[in-house]
Amino acid sequence: MSQNLKSFGATLALLATCPAIAADREANFTGPLVTPAVNSMPAGMVNIEPYLIHTNTRGSYTNAGDRKERDPTVRQWQLAVPMSYALTDTSFVQLTLNASRTSGDGLHTDGMRMGDTSVRFQQRLRAPDADGGGLVLAIAAAQRLPTGAYHHLDTNPLNGTGNGAMRTTLAFGAQQLHWLDDGHALRWRAQLAWSPSPGRINVRDGSVYGTSRGFRGYARLGQAWNASVAAEYVLDPRWVLVGEAIWNRSGAVDVVGATAEGPRTARRLAPSQEFSLAPAVEYHFSPTVGLIGGVQFTVAGRNTADYVAPQVALNMVF
Repeated sequence: MSQNLKSFGATLALLATCPAIAADREANFTGPLVTPAVNSMPAGMVNIEPYLIHTNTRGSYTNAGDRKERDPTVRQWQLAVPMSYALTDTSFVQLTLNASRTSGDGLHTDGMRMGDTSVRFQQRLRAPDADGGGLVLAIAAAQRLPTGAYHHLDTNPLNGTGNGAMRTTLAFGAQQLHWLDDGHALRWRAQLAWSPSPGRINVRDGSVYGTSRGFRGYARLGQAWNASVAAEYVLDPRWVLVGEAIWNRSGAVDVVGATAEGPRTARRLAPSQEFSLAPAVEYHFSPTVGLIGGVQFTVAGRNTADYVAPQVALNMVF
């Protein structure tokens, strides 16, 4: 698996700028870095938010949860672009495209290469109150499309930018805005998501699953879970502080096959999980244009990478 944010299971988010007004109080939000939006935009509106992410993989976590240093580190630049369109006042569809370039161990990706694509549909179940407060609930279904290279990587393993899986994800989200007595506002948001096993993935030659030239076989991915919670504290209509915690778990991966010179083999890649934090700061040029900058970094894990990923995104609503 390539060293990009999807490898770590991070969820690309719809971060629609969302002004909320109560009496003479005003709060603008872009949303946190990872946890997806729960509320919807008015029908016909478009939200585009390009991300620029620099991931530094500095080590790994063992099956026992111990951290091991990596020298040299692996670095990646990633451009991710979620684009959303409001079908109705309560639903939207989102398309996310991305590309990345990775370097490490004296190798580098052959230029910027396209990663996997995702399509997400979300339906709001409960709307906010007139002042922006009240509990908001939504359900979503996303489909990952294997547009990134994942096998036939004999000459350069860093060219792997996907995992080959047609993966479906089902999610439930909630958020609520609270107007505080001091005139500031606090908004929390949470999501729980589950992905069933996508079934067999044909694997040929070198791949992100550790196979080599001449390999013929398949990989089977297990289920995956994601949970995240975030809070945004409004300092004034332009500035917002953000704190976020993320948990990802991926089931075991079975790799089965053989090369022309060897017998048929089967091996299992152990289940993995990670815990990460993502503090950030938002600045709003207007109620429909906001900038968010922060960093996501792991704090614990098992059978996964240890990374730090500074990132910035410009949120625009049309």
